[in-house]
Amino acid sequence: MTLLTIVQDAAVRVGWSAVPTSAIGNVSPDALNISQMIAFVQDAGRDCMERANWTGLDRAATITGDGTTTLFTLPADWNRFNPGDKAPNSPLVSSKYPLTPLFGPINSEELNALKALPASTVRPVWRMIGGSIEIWPALSSGEIVTFNYFSSAWILAVDGITRRKRWVVDTDVSLIEEDVIMKGAAWRWNQSKGLDYAEMFRAYEMAFMRNAAQQMTERITSTSTNAPYTADQGFFGVITDNTSH
Repeated sequence: MTLLTIVQDAAVRVGWSAVPTSAIGNVSPDALNISQMIAFVQDAGRDCMERANWTGLDRAATITGDGTTTLFTLPADWNRFNPGDKAPNSPLVSSKYPLTPLFGPINSEELNALKALPASTVRPVWRMIGGSIEIWPALSSGEIVTFNYFSSAWILAVDGITRRKRWVVDTDVSLIEEDVIMKGAAWRWNQSKGLDYAEMFRAYEMAFMRNAAQQMTERITSTSTNAPYTADQGFFGVITDNTSH
């Protein structure tokens, strides 16, 4: 299904007298209604993207160390880690320590305390800051950290390559189950017009739950830790007392 077929199917279900033959840029007498339906399709897709971990949105990314850089910009379409929040293990895995995920995320207070120590940790720790990941101490030159994340770009262009967050042309397709999005647009249309939408909403929620349950069901990763980073959790360095007596 494309954007156009989603709009057409939703139009039939809400009782439009004429099914549109185009969506984006439509200049017919129904142009306003069509524009509103496109907006509801957008809302439904965004709602689905935020509520479930869709396999079509799972992407891989890498960070390569240079020996000095500690702040790395997240991918432009980054939405959340895979695994997501509240998982017991970190999603960041270093080529230098492949069997032990990098510890994190830690908070700013914990990181500042570690930076104040006279020695650094053996393995880097990390935290989220704005649209970036801070990894400290700096990764070794050539050290590669890999992770997976769920993309916020849930729309795919007809070329099968270009991903985006909003509909641009009628031939765009959704990386989320289109039938769910269509049902989500239909109940939103009825609600906006003051019509009964209870059954449509129920059908949407049931379709959403069925499809979401078939998606990513693996463990998820915490975006905050239950305990601070301590020496017992992996600090294998040597601290030398340089205090003069």
